Amino acid sequence: MTVAVVDMRSAEAEMAFVETLKRTGFAVLRNPPLDAQRMARMADDWRGFFFSEEKWKHLAEETPSGNTSGYIPPDVSETAVGHDVKDLKEFFHIVPDTILPAGLANDAESHLIEAQALGRLLLGWLDIHCGSALSAGLRGQLAESISPADSLLRILHYPPLKGDEPPDAVRAAAHEDINLITLLPVSAEPGLQVLGRDGKWTDVPGVPGDVIVNSGDMLQEASGRQLPSTSHRVINPTGGSSNLSRISMPYFIAPDLDIQLSEKHTAGTYLRERLDLLAR
Repeated sequence: MTVAVVDMRSAEAEMAFVETLKRTGFAVLRNPPLDAQRMARMADDWRGFFFSEEKWKHLAEETPSGNTSGYIPPDVSETAVGHDVKDLKEFFHIVPDTILPAGLANDAESHLIEAQALGRLLLGWLDIHCGSALSAGLRGQLAESISPADSLLRILHYPPLKGDEPPDAVRAAAHEDINLITLLPVSAEPGLQVLGRDGKWTDVPGVPGDVIVNSGDMLQEASGRQLPSTSHRVINPTGGSSNLSRISMPYFIAPDLDIQLSEKHTAGTYLRERLDLLAR
């Protein structure tokens, strides 16, 4: 499977984005309206944070709205649905009112503003060209359905491999995202792969400064599967690259949880179903 690279400065960008998302569930945006220098700086600064002792001062807590905010260490981390081994990662959740580490707040907040605007633009494109496939609760309202309170910026750190990792443990096991769409700045380190319909894994293209976009399960549900949520993973580095860490900064864009995705589910019931699977 080939994930298309869409130049946002092109007059054909809108249709090219919609077509690759419909075909593969993924797109790579070149020249996106996000500050490339800021994204690179954030990756460097957050890498330093994860290698510091300061992270222990920001252990995750539940916010009044029920979200998890703050640092989640590797021994807590998460196990992908259908897998028995925890992923090899640690991360930091940023939601409204998160107390951010000193020196990292301004860039994170500015990035969020730009990412939300980009998300609205892309969802607006999907509404125009795929609106007839959407549920009545979202048709014509896809861009306006975004809920910043229910969306999440996750700063992920995949530590260097030590050689004593559990058998079959990988940086991120195969999974699909639960939300509407995910915006992911391309990492300086490789490893992200997507599963094609032929059952083969393919590296997702892109260079730092590009942004990868993928459909989530909620969008798949709301579009009657016309916008597929495609399985993806992050594989472990090999050889001399095994001692390199990897930073990933996905922004998971979610709708208001009362939105009706389909006859069967609201966004809230769909989310609870996934969380129940993760808890098993």
